[in-house]
Amino acid sequence: MLYHPGMKKNRFVLIGLGHLGQELLKRLAAEVELTVVEVDPGLEQVAQTIRVGAVQFIAGDATSRLVLEKAGVNEADGVIVTTTTEEVNLEVARVLREQFEPRRIVSIGITREGVKAFEEMGVEVVDIIKSGVTELRNAMEQTVRTVQGIGLGENEIVEVEVHPHSKLAGKALGSIAPINWRVGLIYRDKQIVMPRKDAVLKAGDRVVLLGDPQTLAMVSEIFTFSFTRFPLEYGPVAAVYLGGAEDEAFFEELAYIFRVFPMKRAVFIHSADAQLVREKFERFITKENFRSVEQRAWALSPLSALKDLFKERKWELGLIVFSRLSMFGRLGAFRARRGRKGFFLTLADMAPCPVVLLGGTFPYEKVALPLVGGLELHHIFGTAIEISLSLESETEALLVNPSEYISSEEDVQEFEGMKKAVSDMSLTYKRSVNSRILSGNPVEAMAGAVKDYNCLLVDAGGWKRQGWLRDLLDPDVLWQVMKRSPLTSFLVPPLEESL
Repeated sequence: MLYHPGMKKNRFVLIGLGHLGQELLKRLAAEVELTVVEVDPGLEQVAQTIRVGAVQFIAGDATSRLVLEKAGVNEADGVIVTTTTEEVNLEVARVLREQFEPRRIVSIGITREGVKAFEEMGVEVVDIIKSGVTELRNAMEQTVRTVQGIGLGENEIVEVEVHPHSKLAGKALGSIAPINWRVGLIYRDKQIVMPRKDAVLKAGDRVVLLGDPQTLAMVSEIFTFSFTRFPLEYGPVAAVYLGGAEDEAFFEELAYIFRVFPMKRAVFIHSADAQLVREKFERFITKENFRSVEQRAWALSPLSALKDLFKERKWELGLIVFSRLSMFGRLGAFRARRGRKGFFLTLADMAPCPVVLLGGTFPYEKVALPLVGGLELHHIFGTAIEISLSLESETEALLVNPSEYISSEEDVQEFEGMKKAVSDMSLTYKRSVNSRILSGNPVEAMAGAVKDYNCLLVDAGGWKRQGWLRDLLDPDVLWQVMKRSPLTSFLVPPLEESL
């Protein structure tokens, strides 16, 4: 696996270390980070014996708000409540619901009345009488079944269950951008739902997925709640083009990219005569101790070089990296080379994965998301959430208030709809995204605002495909903002037209 020490692990808070809690400690995957809250401090040694050096132990009463706050329940991927007293479990769940906003709460239920009470609170409950530790572990690890008996038997066909907190629950299939995978069938309440564009996924649906095994492993996590693996849902390989203008700052930012995004392999394509850049690249590889790295020398244009790579690995690519300096030159955005927009549009059509232009503005603590009319908001917003979770960054949506003098009623309604969509999707993803309302000329307003951020996220599907003359009369806001901004920019590929 490519070097990425900053890769985020799943983290859970385990309440109670009785027999059930101890069994769960033994069975949860080793890469899961655990914080244990237990009223008996003598059990710390037990926890450390089971998972040597891999458990944070907090001695205290889990019905206390201060104890739960210390455990970091809001930052965890979930809270598992496994004390042996149902009244305690119910009280812990009540405090969690009233005082905190945990992403998930899973508790054992001991009596029929207790199970019902948990369900009324919206807590995921495992009936300990009917189930057991395995069911509880599966609830936390979101296991995925491989479909056997057909296909190649290489995990290219899997069945997943849509989790209530999955970002895909409640979405129509037509609003999802499947890259390297497809939905085969949907099972709901012993009925078959055909995977048409207007079919809406519901919590509890069992979905058969088909596609590249490596991609399916990541996509399955999105269906089963976890969605912090950007950009592995597109593919595990990063392609980096070195055009000759890359400096040490570029390679420093590249190292940061590989730390925060868990890519598994990298292909470096460089100009055949870029001797200085090759030397910098080789020092970079040695310094960062990278594995799974491939080099390719190419004498033609970047697009020609990438075309050759696409023929071999199109469906493996998860990220394509350029230097902003190499793409736009040292004279800046207003003197950008002609044809660059066509280059990126062609690239988006050829390689349906994100493109990032490194501008040296890392770490990406604040991400700007410019929104204009006509975007697939669910698509770009979902990607923004994934990136912000991977980066642990703050994201703000930029919108421009329609001019009261020249805007139509439709423009005003579209603006209000975008504001509402940002609010609604923030609630859906349980991730706060603020709307920053700007005034004036959209291009000037957004281009001026992005100086307050470290990173720009742009939906390439929202770029206008028009000639330069039409561009003068009707500016392409997203393209102009991206071109003028000095920030590192992520260009998200257009939503695919069909499943």
